Amino acid sequence: MPIYRYQALSRRGKEEKGILEAANPQAARKVLRLKGLYVKKLDEDREKKERELFPFLSKLLYRVPRRDVGLFARQLGTLLKAGLPLDRSLNNIIDQTENEYLKKALFEVRASVVEGEKLSDALKKHPAIFPPMYNNLISVGEATGAYEQSLIRLADLEAANEALRGKITTALFYPVIMLSLLGAIIVFLLAVVFPQIKDLFVKMNADLPLITRLVLGASEILTTKKILIPITLIGGGTAYLMRWKQTPEGRVKFEKFLFNLPLFGTLIRKAILARFARNMSVMLENGVPLISALQVVAKVVENKIFEADIQMAIAKIREGKKLTDGFQDSLVVNQMILGMLRAGEASDTIPEMVHRIADVMDDDVNSYVQKLSALLEPAMMVLMGGTIVIIMASIMMPMYDLTNQLQL
Repeated sequence: MPIYRYQALSRRGKEEKGILEAANPQAARKVLRLKGLYVKKLDEDREKKERELFPFLSKLLYRVPRRDVGLFARQLGTLLKAGLPLDRSLNNIIDQTENEYLKKALFEVRASVVEGEKLSDALKKHPAIFPPMYNNLISVGEATGAYEQSLIRLADLEAANEALRGKITTALFYPVIMLSLLGAIIVFLLAVVFPQIKDLFVKMNADLPLITRLVLGASEILTTKKILIPITLIGGGTAYLMRWKQTPEGRVKFEKFLFNLPLFGTLIRKAILARFARNMSVMLENGVPLISALQVVAKVVENKIFEADIQMAIAKIREGKKLTDGFQDSLVVNQMILGMLRAGEASDTIPEMVHRIADVMDDDVNSYVQKLSALLEPAMMVLMGGTIVIIMASIMMPMYDLTNQLQL
């Protein structure tokens, strides 16, 4: 059924915008009139056609926050648990959904369900919003007749992943802000202060030390057409790097470079492990077979190096070996995690042990972020102070020499 985008006025004269599903424009206008809205503009939405013609647009333009997807899963699980039929539950959620891209996807999901498709198959048609994990968990729930709990676990998983992203953002926020502030100060000094001081030095025919000549050279580049040279070099280098990163070999090398970064490399490893363990625990505890769970999580970790480790583990499990055998030479899985997995294999409690690993890694990431923040704050202050001292010294040294010459 087509989806229409509308602009309308309420009875109080307030303008409202939104989308609705209707068989034709006349039916859409009738629905809006019943809601007390006076239609100003009504057009058929083109997003679905654009997504079919240009699939990459669904990832670039039609993004849905994971927070909204998690809320949908929790609402649907709660309504189904309360005994509401699936189609009515979807109707209720559609009415409450504010994100229009998610809302349009739910229109299509509801239409598929009404036509007799399973919920898992209906969600599978929207991989940009509902990753393979949704299809796998809900399929298992449908087979057992209790997929309400699977939906609630998916909501919990989205919340846990969002919290993990928040911790990483917290760790990066302070240095990014401080570096931006430092950059703004340097640009101000080089573009505004130094050109004026340069004229004074030229008039006085001052003998400038090396540090002052270097800073004046940077000021000249910043305030003349020479600035195009570094802009071109940086822009070209960035474009080449981004293109190189898209190649399989380039992405692996870049990920290895990130792993070897001081401080941040350790945080990246911990975050990947935490996400892997949390997603694995949810799938295993809901009855998804080990190999199927690993295949899904391999796509979720979004890291080619660890994805290769997971594929190696899958191959060894198929050969009859244990899970830990596949991760023995991993760059991500450390000995502590291997030890916990061995204990789970020995006691036949892999799902419970993976859940425990997820909790441990979440705490580990949180603790590491706090330590990292404590280290970065003084380091950034020293960096800012040192840079400003160098720039100010480049001004004061020749000024001091000029003052001495005038006194003589």
